[in-house]
Amino acid sequence: GCVSAVFSSYGKRYKRVCGQAVGYQYYSMNAFQAGVTGDINSYYVDGISITHGYPRKHIWTYAIGYSDDHNYDPNENCPCAVHPGPSPPSFVRDHYYCESGATGGYSNTVYTNDPLWDGEGCGAGNNCCSQSGMPWFCRELPMETDDEIEVRLCANEGPFNNEDIYLEILEIYIN
Repeated sequence: GCVSAVFSSYGKRYKRVCGQAVGYQYYSMNAFQAGVTGDINSYYVDGISITHGYPRKHIWTYAIGYSDDHNYDPNENCPCAVHPGPSPPSFVRDHYYCESGATGGYSNTVYTNDPLWDGEGCGAGNNCCSQSGMPWFCRELPMETDDEIEVRLCANEGPFNNEDIYLEILEIYIN
């Protein structure tokens, strides 16, 4: 499931949304795992979903994969990993970053040695850290709005079970 926080625009109209997130992987996150719902209103990602309005409209996704380089089950890795996992749902398009804090197999730990989505620490043969702009995203929306922005932390296996996100930095700017 997902936990949510909603941020008001206080009536300010905007067309551009920029921001950054830095976090840490706990245990065995699955990025855009095959078989997980592709529905924007559900947990389509193990990671962070940033949307606006109702019905939800996608802004950006920060996904967390199982491992940078391990082939335990490639359906759980980022699409950019050495052993690539599934692509994101079509509504995400290329508006996402995906990274794993783990190398090799996973363990019951918070991977504090490799902050996520910072563009570093991905290892040889992994393209996840070469995504342009990391850790910052900027997204031009199709039309101006004053919608609230919703940030959801999502995992298909629930918090503190064997998947979670430790969020250190989250910044969102509208213009």
